[in-house]
Amino acid sequence: METDVNGATSFSDVDLDAPQSQFGTYLDQICPYFMAWGMTWNEFWFESLDRLHDYWQANQFSIERRNQELWLQGIYIHAAFASCLDSKGKAKYPDKPYRITEMTDAEREAESKMKIERLREILNSHKQSWDLTHKGADSVDG
Repeated sequence: METDVNGATSFSDVDLDAPQSQFGTYLDQICPYFMAWGMTWNEFWFESLDRLHDYWQANQFSIERRNQELWLQGIYIHAAFASCLDSKGKAKYPDKPYRITEMTDAEREAESKMKIERLREILNSHKQSWDLTHKGADSVDG
């Protein structure tokens, strides 16, 4: 039998042909888990057993989401400690939250335009610097 991260038994491998008393005992054991995951007592006992899988899977997603939230929190805590303890001032706490969702097409396009504009500014700056240091050296007598 499978177990989830909390040690709850999955019902996917339950022998439905087992004697009724064993299956009833099993359901008695797992009912509190499903109720903790939001399933009502009536849903558990009187609705389709197919709903059990939905609640079990929703719980797995919830656990995974919480794990990701705690991991992200650890990154922020790490950044906070690093910025406080860094005597050279290289470590900085982020100015804005880390992005955890995908960018929309409009956001991607805006970011792309911003990068192109930044590159254009850098290239113009280098060109101006080149022109100042090589003034007259580029002219070719023909």
